[in-house]
Amino acid sequence: METKTFSRQSVLALCQSAIFIALATILSFLPVYKMPMGGSVTLASMLPILFIGIKFGYKWGIGASFTYSIIQLILALVEGNVFVYTVTFGAVLVCVLFDYIVPFTALGFSAIVHVKKGEKVNLIKTLITFSLLIFIRFLCHFITGMTIWGQWDDGFWGAFTYSFLYNGSYLLPELIITILIAGFLLSSTQIERMLTKNN
Repeated sequence: METKTFSRQSVLALCQSAIFIALATILSFLPVYKMPMGGSVTLASMLPILFIGIKFGYKWGIGASFTYSIIQLILALVEGNVFVYTVTFGAVLVCVLFDYIVPFTALGFSAIVHVKKGEKVNLIKTLITFSLLIFIRFLCHFITGMTIWGQWDDGFWGAFTYSFLYNGSYLLPELIITILIAGFLLSSTQIERMLTKNN
């Protein structure tokens, strides 16, 4: 009986995680504004990934966010804009890790505010967690920017300033949009029920 229950819960988690990943991918295709050298402001494309960690915990949250990071990397490779500005192997490695794998996988740590059975969503704690995870994403892209612009001998402060302003110019609006939409959705009884059901 326990095996059947576990299998049912796993299938449910897999199916719902796949739906959330697909939704996040679709939203990433619909940017509000697209930056000229990578990055965009979207209608909260990270939010479905963040919701997986809340609903299913660390295993599914990190697994799904890692999958999403690979999807984003593949899509960028198809578009042909991943390694355009990298001229060394080290820069390519940093680009792959800190523009895709690490920042998007980090979103799975929304499981910090995983809602267990019988609990309610703590709105403030959840929004703070989301903000911190998006800030981690900013730091990752910032590191990539420092590496890429630094390879052309712009000097530390030149690369620092450019990377800070460039990545902040799209991730700050993305953060604001995500927090506003998340706050609105998490205030809904139906959304809260969806995130806590079957936990």
